[in-house]
Amino acid sequence: MKKNNGIFTVSLDFELYWGIRDKKTIQEYGQNIAGVWEVVPKLLKLYNQYDIHCTWASVGAMMTGDFQELQQYCPENTPSYLEKELSPYHDFIPSSQGMDDLYLYGKPLVELVQKAPNQEIGSHTFSHYYCLEDGQTKDQFDADIQSAIAVSAAHKIEIRSFIFPRHQINSSYLNILKKNGILIYRGTEKAWYHSPAKGSEEGLIKRAFRYLDYFVKVGSHHTQKTSDLHKDGFTVVRASRWLRPYSEKIKFLDGLKLRRIKQQMTYAAKNNEIFHLWFHPHDIGIHQDINFGYLEEIFQHYKKLNQKYNFQSKNMSEIAAEYEKK
Repeated sequence: MKKNNGIFTVSLDFELYWGIRDKKTIQEYGQNIAGVWEVVPKLLKLYNQYDIHCTWASVGAMMTGDFQELQQYCPENTPSYLEKELSPYHDFIPSSQGMDDLYLYGKPLVELVQKAPNQEIGSHTFSHYYCLEDGQTKDQFDADIQSAIAVSAAHKIEIRSFIFPRHQINSSYLNILKKNGILIYRGTEKAWYHSPAKGSEEGLIKRAFRYLDYFVKVGSHHTQKTSDLHKDGFTVVRASRWLRPYSEKIKFLDGLKLRRIKQQMTYAAKNNEIFHLWFHPHDIGIHQDINFGYLEEIFQHYKKLNQKYNFQSKNMSEIAAEYEKK
């Protein structure tokens, strides 16, 4: 058995409507969000079947049970984005009381994940906070993180792993994570077209290269050497691939998409590196049979690599624990 076996890790941006409310309306996307209530138990069943260890980076607001409980945890120092609609505190939260709770409050889902084996609950900030957008401050980010920690503590969850919303990694904010005891985060793929940026800086060329990379190899396999995990006192587990959900318009590319993922996994297994798959539960809230078919094909490939190369599934905190002394 190899000592430095390759690692397969999965992380989820677990957010319900909090992560998409500034992009899509409930009329446009509500079916995806409602579908999360079916997706989570189905995912946990599939994870158990294939022994998949996963980090669920959860939006703190979503971890509450209703509007009244949400109010208990909202910070006083809220983000002062120049684009006001990026903040949920001005208009969205006050007007949300007429909205069905299933779009916003996922407390029962969090409790379901807590009971499942090999699953880690991490943080995705309290409010789906954007760390690179203009106007917000470091102190406001600190207040948001403290709210996320408080609601997690109410669930008896100690936050160890963190995922920046929209991958807006602000290096000057890392000391806030460290101050609050969070020393693991998901990094971006090591490629210029995956580099962190605020929404207005996501140019057409960058998006085009990133899109192409989902289907064919552009540059590299985006796997990570375990020797590259540590940076400035943090364990940084870089993303390798977002699982694109089913789309009728590009279904003819499904074969290329899955082949690309499996080639990346195989490279990681053969070379004792890390392959990091991620997505949002709401991505697969519709067309569930097809999307779960993708996952099953990926997990079946993982099991083959596990048998042949001792490829191991670990969540983000398990990776940090294994390699913190190496």
